[in-house]
Amino acid sequence: MMPAPQAGAVALLLIQAGASCFMAGLIWTMQILNYPLLALIDPADVPRYEQAHNRRFIWLVGPGIAASLASMVVMLAWRPRGIPLAVPLTALALLIVIVASTARHGAPSHARLAQRFDPAVHALLVRPSA
Repeated sequence: MMPAPQAGAVALLLIQAGASCFMAGLIWTMQILNYPLLALIDPADVPRYEQAHNRRFIWLVGPGIAASLASMVVMLAWRPRGIPLAVPLTALALLIVIVASTARHGAPSHARLAQRFDPAVHALLVRPSA
């Protein structure tokens, strides 16, 4: 049986690793599967599809971001022995890049597609996976 501090460190690292894997899988699914397949939807149906996507997406991505952020904050305040400060700082920086990219590019693109299909906007979403 592990002492409590070591068990807490393992749990913290597992939460961080799980949240990171979940977010990576979600991003890959969107980039490789969902965004390219959007081109197969009738352009007249894209706004309705995107409105539903926009309403539901936060329920999928929110827990992953929350778990990642919470585990990083805990790791910054209480780093397990052997984990350099660079690990949670790098993880936090990467999460900030993902959230900033979504806020700057992804969310506005989805908002425009919720109004009408625009091939140029769709291409912006698909481009990172090409």
